[in-house]
Amino acid sequence: MILVAGTFIAKIISAGFKIPLQHLIGNTCMGIFNSAYQYYTVMFVIATAGVPVALSKLVSEAAALGRAREVKRIARLAALVFISFGALCAFALYSAAGWIANASKNPMAFASIRAIAPAVFFVAVIAVVRGCFQGLSNMTPTALSQIVEAAGKVMLGLFFASRAAAAGLDDPEKAACAILGVTAGEALAALVMLLYAGFGRKTTRTAALNDMCRPYRQLMRVLLLTVIPVTLTSSVTSVTTLVDTAMLVSRLQGIGYTLSEANALYGVYTGQAFTMFNFPQTLITALATAVLPALAGAYAQQNHTLAAQNMGSAMRIAMLIALPSCVGYVVLAHPIISLLFADDPVFAKNPMLDPALGGNLLCILALAIPAVALVGLSNAILQAIGQVKVPVLTMLFGGVCKIVLNYLLVGHQAIHIYGAPIGTIACYTLIAALNLWWLRRYIQLPKLDKLFMRPFAACMGMGAAASIIHRLLAPQFGSVAVLAAIAVAGMVYLVLLLALSALEKEDILLLPGGKKLVKLLKIK
Repeated sequence: MILVAGTFIAKIISAGFKIPLQHLIGNTCMGIFNSAYQYYTVMFVIATAGVPVALSKLVSEAAALGRAREVKRIARLAALVFISFGALCAFALYSAAGWIANASKNPMAFASIRAIAPAVFFVAVIAVVRGCFQGLSNMTPTALSQIVEAAGKVMLGLFFASRAAAAGLDDPEKAACAILGVTAGEALAALVMLLYAGFGRKTTRTAALNDMCRPYRQLMRVLLLTVIPVTLTSSVTSVTTLVDTAMLVSRLQGIGYTLSEANALYGVYTGQAFTMFNFPQTLITALATAVLPALAGAYAQQNHTLAAQNMGSAMRIAMLIALPSCVGYVVLAHPIISLLFADDPVFAKNPMLDPALGGNLLCILALAIPAVALVGLSNAILQAIGQVKVPVLTMLFGGVCKIVLNYLLVGHQAIHIYGAPIGTIACYTLIAALNLWWLRRYIQLPKLDKLFMRPFAACMGMGAAASIIHRLLAPQFGSVAVLAAIAVAGMVYLVLLLALSALEKEDILLLPGGKKLVKLLKIK
């Protein structure tokens, strides 16, 4: 529960970071910022993606057997190997910044790539400490570090960005100052984790019941065998996004946009539309993750009926959030973007740039939300039942689909940046279809009625209510009217869910605080 809460709070803080940042530095700088961040993400995934999982597995096994000496040996080995590898990856990213910026035809990103490169090292430190404490069933440092990391990134990033804007620096320098906040936030989180590890050793001890201790070579082999598959799964998505990032700016320049205009378009897509697109995914992941342990346990016990019930619950919970998010964004995309993000004077002056672009992109991208929810959930379920290679392959197929579509569509003068959300829809729809097709071989899929039909019917009523309220109030209250529309839409949606019997008692009980929710909603 602590880990779910910490992850949720950290992701909400991180997602909210880009809204005030866009007000400070504008869309062109956001494009530069997000380009550099994607290159950092790939290196960070390569360096650390599988480390907490592998470490927690080895440490928990050794602790369960009372091998206190082996727990310490695992921690020392992981620190030596993975922190050193993180430092190497950070140095590689810093050194290759010029080549990366030129190869992607975005030289404006050079300073930002260098500013964020050291963060890879700090993330490696965090990953090792997290993994060790998770293996000892202590989730507090993980949750704490996530919150410190996110809060530090927001506060320091916004501070550096505001100082850069006040000093009148140019766009590449402003973006570099903003992204330096990410590095500082990771450094702060790493320091907190090291301090916790220093003091936490006294309170988190392993009972020394067994003096046996496996040699370093054997432990290293087990670590790598666990780390590599997880890293490969995560890397597929990151590398696909990286290629996508490099391609978008390059293809936009190829159809007549300048480098600044291409970064501005990319900044609107990633800084506005994609930021809002990620909000519901945060809640979906946090809630659905709470259901997965019960599913994995049921499948391990060969109780396929219970496993199917738990999978159905997880999918229904995901759709109860994904579908209204999709419909809500389609109906209210433009007023939401208008309320949260600043108008860019560059767009108003340039006939090639559409001031309504952010709302248009979000409206299209919203259609991918249900598919993305199913992909995240089905990937986790496939890994939980031992089908770890399937998500790697399906993500690869989806990634190739996205790259091909983006290359063709973004390079078309009439479509340009609109090709990016279209490619995203096709990518995740393909992955979701492939994952579900494979899953049905092992677990019975839930019926479509309560999974899609009833929630979608409630969403239609919700969408109509949101549209009517906004149209009635917008002339008098302006952009703030969207808040009232969202509040009324939420109440209408809940009432319709209850009226259509779309909420299952068993689903709600699997969530944290499920018993209280059942009593509150009077679900029988």
